[in-house]
Amino acid sequence: MPLEIALAVLIVLLCVGGIVLWARLAATSARTIDVPAGEPGTLFRGGVLCRHLITSGSLARLELHDWGVRLNGTVISRWIVPTWEARYDELAIAELAALPASRIAVWFRLRGEPGAIGFLSDRSQEILRLLAGHGVPVNRSVTRIRRVEELYQKSPKPDR
Repeated sequence: MPLEIALAVLIVLLCVGGIVLWARLAATSARTIDVPAGEPGTLFRGGVLCRHLITSGSLARLELHDWGVRLNGTVISRWIVPTWEARYDELAIAELAALPASRIAVWFRLRGEPGAIGFLSDRSQEILRLLAGHGVPVNRSVTRIRRVEELYQKSPKPDR
């Protein structure tokens, strides 16, 4: 009996430790800037794609504001989905990318910074259209990748 209890405690500790490590790794993709508070002009629900995290369903929100974009988690997923913000003029490009058997992601790259993140959505073309309206260079062709790491090595090529 004491052996079963010790084994159960060990399993619980390993699971909790794994979740804490996963949340910390996902947090390395976070990027926040000093922006005014306010409601977004447009809101999309979807998933997030970054170096240490891929979510499915509607665990992430992409907010388009007058100043730029904010990608963050829903009430349920804020503990794991990093908050990522950028002004429109900081974005080098917004392009489309897809892993095998996944929705298409709008991949956001920054000018002169290594930070990047993706938003998985069925409405990617609409998102690109709105971003282009704010002067963000876009690439509408879909880049097929096998691993997320490939997106961090690719150089941007805008359509326009």
